[in-house]
This record gives sequence, C-alpha cells and structure tokens, in this order.
Amino acid sequence: MSKSTFLRKWKASPCYCRSKNKSENGSNGKSFESHEEIGISETLHGREKKLKELIVLLEFVEKLLNKKKGVGSAGYNSRNQKNAAVHRLGNRWSDCGCDSCISWMKTDDPKLHVVVKEAASQAITEDSKGNQNPTENVIFIHGILSSSSFWTKTLFPKLSESKKSDDYSMFAMDLLGHGKSPKPMDNLYTLNDHVEWIENSVISPFELNSFHLVAHSMGCIIALALAAKHSKSIKSLTLVAPPYFPSKDGVEFTAINCLTPKKLWPPEAFLSSVMTWYEHLGRCVCLIMCRNHRTWERLIKRLTGVRDLNFMFLDLTKHTHHSGWHTTHNVLYRGVKHMDRNLETLMKLRKKVHVIMGTKDKSVPPDCGDNMKKKFPDVEVNNIPNAGHRSVLFRREKDFSQDLFRIWENAS
Repeated sequence: MSKSTFLRKWKASPCYCRSKNKSENGSNGKSFESHEEIGISETLHGREKKLKELIVLLEFVEKLLNKKKGVGSAGYNSRNQKNAAVHRLGNRWSDCGCDSCISWMKTDDPKLHVVVKEAASQAITEDSKGNQNPTENVIFIHGILSSSSFWTKTLFPKLSESKKSDDYSMFAMDLLGHGKSPKPMDNLYTLNDHVEWIENSVISPFELNSFHLVAHSMGCIIALALAAKHSKSIKSLTLVAPPYFPSKDGVEFTAINCLTPKKLWPPEAFLSSVMTWYEHLGRCVCLIMCRNHRTWERLIKRLTGVRDLNFMFLDLTKHTHHSGWHTTHNVLYRGVKHMDRNLETLMKLRKKVHVIMGTKDKSVPPDCGDNMKKKFPDVEVNNIPNAGHRSVLFRREKDFSQDLFRIWENAS
C-alpha cells in the first residue's frame, strides 16, 4: 500500500470512555459487535470512567476549536488536507514528530526494524560430503515498552562468544509500535496484527522454514500465537517470565488487576496504573515523556555526564500513546485468553516449550510457570532463585546463553 493511499484510508479512532452501546463504530469502520472477532480487549471498555464528565467537556472544546480553525471545511485545499493527514498520522499532540520517530513514514512498504546476526556458516551451503550445514534460525521477541536492544545489548554478545553461535542465525525485531518500527495510527495493535507484521518482516523475507523462538514477558503471548500458527516450523519455544493465567471467563480483568493494579506507591506501579486505567491521563504522560524525549535525553546526559544512555530508558519513550495503549490491552490482557489454546496446539504436536521464571519477579506472578506446568505437564519450568522480571536475564547472560544452547541442541 502506497503512503498516499495509507493516508487517505487513515481515520482517527475514538477514545474508549464511552460504552459499547453508545459507540456506533470502532476504528476502521468496524462495529463493536465484531470486537470479539477482531481481537479487541474487553478491558478497553470495562474500565471505570472516573473522568467521564471531563472527557465530554474536552470533546466539546476540541470540536469548537476545530470549527474555528475550519478543519474539515470546504475551504481546505488538497495540499492542506494532506499536510493535516500527515500531522495526525505521525505527530499527534502527545507524540514526537522528530525525524527518528517518523522515519518509517518515508517508505511505501514499511517493515519492522530487524537486527540480524547471521550464522558464520551461512555462506557455505554444503560440507565436503555434500550434506547441508546445520544452520538454524532463532527469533527473539521483546516485551512491552521495550525493543530489540533488550536482546542485542545483553544476550547477543554472550551468545557470540561461543563457537556454537556460528551455527545459528539470530533475528531480533522491534515490535509494531515500539523502537524504530512503524507506529501506524489506523492499527489496533491486536495479537493478530503483531503476528502478521513479524511474518511479513522476518519469516517471509528471510524465508525461515524452521526456527526457534525466545520471548520475554508480553512477547511470550505473541510468541505462543506465532508458534501455534507455524506449528510445523517451530523447533523450540523458550518463554521468559510469561504472564500466564488459565483461560476462563473474565481472565482479561484478572490479568489487568493482577499485572497493573491501581496503586499510588511505588512510583513505577503508580505510573503503570495511570497508563493502563486512564486513557487520557496516560496520553498526558506521553506528552511529557515521549514527545519531549530529546529534551530529557539531553538533560540526563548533562546531569550525569554519560554519553550513551541506558537502552531501557530510551525504549520507554520510543512509542506512541496509541501503540502502547492498544498493545497493552489487546495483547497483554486480551492475549492471555488464547494462551491455553495455543499451548494445546503445541502440546499435541509434542513441541518443546520451556519456561524460565524468576522467583522474585514483581511484574509477573512468580508462580505463572508452575501454573502452566500444572495444566500442561510436558512444559519444562526453570525457576531462577532471587531473579526478578529483568534480572532473570540481566547479570546472568552467560548462564542464560548456555541454557538456550542446551534447549536448541536438544530440540534438534
């Protein structure tokens, strides 16, 4: 799809402060009756509306301002309409419009940003006896508000230290709406959307007929869906700190109340609750943090004297409110509903599924791995003592890389 066609088809999506019955149409012209089929989370409309009256007032003011500016009037010429469309698409009032953040808009066929570490034996197709080289592929998927740097800055260097890595081609991408990847405004960032973008950006272009999967946190939900869809191609699946909840009625609300409960303290928990429960307040946070990320980066560099900021801080600002909001609800909360079904598909085919959990994880319940094994006994669970949500990998990269090589070798 060309960029001009993409801009013409783009349509601003309404907020979720209204109930389903009061909203006639959802994004992309879809009725809310089809939300189940599309993959829209019930948590988007099931949240309590504490600021409903304020939102109605803000909508009235917005309409009044647009009317005064003549937005949508016949006086708009085609050039102004296109410029307005570009402004809405890549630079909403809460989003950054710098060249780095909207660079994906400059291509007619945008793809996910992918970091590739090719196998050393990639160029050799056959050995002296005419046998194919055992080169294998590994796809790494990061979690919410992160990027491919989660793997490339930590694990890839340790994996490369071993000669075993010569036989593996590794692919780490920025998920849709994260890092350097596209952040389209007309996308609902459902589980299917993320899977399709990985297929179109990694699996198809690189012609991966078989591969291993390694995923962290929310990425585990996407990895499970991808593995179930490509069950004949998957060789092993490693889930690191997966947010697993047994599928049952109301599991989406169980997930949102467990993973991001309404808390005032500590600050990290308070920020997570604001970004999850309050759509418009969360957009204001993005205005402060994401739209002004370059200012924050310069300020921190000057105060600390550090030239290269930690990638985790940079990743927190490399998204839009639209992408982060919908990914959180439509993947993290909605996606847990499909984990059991996808696991059943893999178990029937006797695929290898490994879970690595930290016993001190404060973001995901530490018993998620054990609960998964109770329902699916063939799942292997490795509980790492005193490890947290990220430290299950950080500061133990060498042990983690050895575990991965063992898993991949056994699967082969």
